[in-house]
Amino acid sequence: MTAEVVAQLITDSEGAYLDLTVGMGGHLRALSQALGQSARLYGVDRDAEAVTATLQNLKDVHQFRTAVTVNYAEIDTVVDQFGERAFDGILLDLGLSSRQLDDPERGFSFRHDSPLDMRFDPDAGGRTAADLINALEEKELSGIIRRFGEERNAARLARAIVMERQQRMILTTADLTAIVRDTVRGQYQVKSLARVFQAFRIAVNGELDALETVLPKALNLLNPGGRLGVIAYHSLEDRLVKRFIQDRSKGCICPREFPACVCNHKPELRAITRRVIKPQESEQQANPRARSARLRVAEKLAV
Repeated sequence: MTAEVVAQLITDSEGAYLDLTVGMGGHLRALSQALGQSARLYGVDRDAEAVTATLQNLKDVHQFRTAVTVNYAEIDTVVDQFGERAFDGILLDLGLSSRQLDDPERGFSFRHDSPLDMRFDPDAGGRTAADLINALEEKELSGIIRRFGEERNAARLARAIVMERQQRMILTTADLTAIVRDTVRGQYQVKSLARVFQAFRIAVNGELDALETVLPKALNLLNPGGRLGVIAYHSLEDRLVKRFIQDRSKGCICPREFPACVCNHKPELRAITRRVIKPQESEQQANPRARSARLRVAEKLAV
């Protein structure tokens, strides 16, 4: 959704813009082509390989300043490295990049046989998907699959995982895929596979917690009139973003029974996109992975 991001995010052609999920640097390059020569572009990503790629890919972009490796939820700990603490546009493109999905060593996809890792930043340590699958109780596994995958067969799948690991450790994507295929039959099998892999990826990386943490931080880093854009790929992310924008767009937050406002609360955001922006049909055909993308944009108000 590059064109949509450029059209919605830019408010100052000579301003500063921050991509919190920089990936390969594609959105920053697109922004650079619509911005003036004195604009400044920055990026972060928790995937060190992505940051290395961005630094290489954007060497020829005049407005690009730097990119650093950090979980976007910790953006406040590195922003001083940029030399400015306020931005005119901040972007979050959630989910996985095609590079990550297609890398058979990362364990994100059921289409490759690889170790069950799923960590965005393996160098940072932490538990892998295999660690969770082989250690958690059945109830905890079911909770992960139901909450983060919104999978109706969560209880059956958790039970199948526990039964299988009594025989052998579940260590590869092929192991997990076989369990799902044996448990869920028929037309919904592929969807269940996608949901299970999504569930463990979210759990491993703490994605929803990170999103809840970063949204208020991103708001604080915006200049008045600056815009926050978030591309979500599933309903869990999109609901968090929608609720955040709605909550921060409210004026009075006094209880309804109060006869007059005493809180003096002022709205901090204004929704630019009343409804989500979806990819154009041509983009969906060219890149089927973009079909589920949903863009929301809000503008920071002067309080």
